[in-house]
Amino acid sequence: MKVDWVFLKLVGLVFLGVAIFVVVPLSIYTNRELVRSVVAGGLASLFHLLLGYLFIEYGFEKSNTTFLKVILGGTLARMFLLVGIVLLLVRVYQFQTMPLMVSLLLFYVLNLFLEIYLLQKKVALKQ
Repeated sequence: MKVDWVFLKLVGLVFLGVAIFVVVPLSIYTNRELVRSVVAGGLASLFHLLLGYLFIEYGFEKSNTTFLKVILGGTLARMFLLVGIVLLLVRVYQFQTMPLMVSLLLFYVLNLFLEIYLLQKKVALKQ
């Protein structure tokens, strides 16, 4: 499995941009607990994206059926893992629920765009 450093750099730049334009102002104008929850949501979503990247890289060169199984099974596994992370953050570590969930949702949508971009790029290179 080869590493797509261009995509990983793009992910890093996107998350750095979000940190600059969202987290920095939040840290200036809101309380620490809200910022902590937003950052935790972003990191959980980043973990989710990186797992998705690994599943895509692993399954892409396989047959279409195997690729579909890897992607759909990986998505199901990632969702259960994400739910577990959220429950852990809320129940055990007492993160604020609303900022955590809103940031997780926004980062998740952003990550979907990045995953679709990765898949389109890989399909274009394959053809």
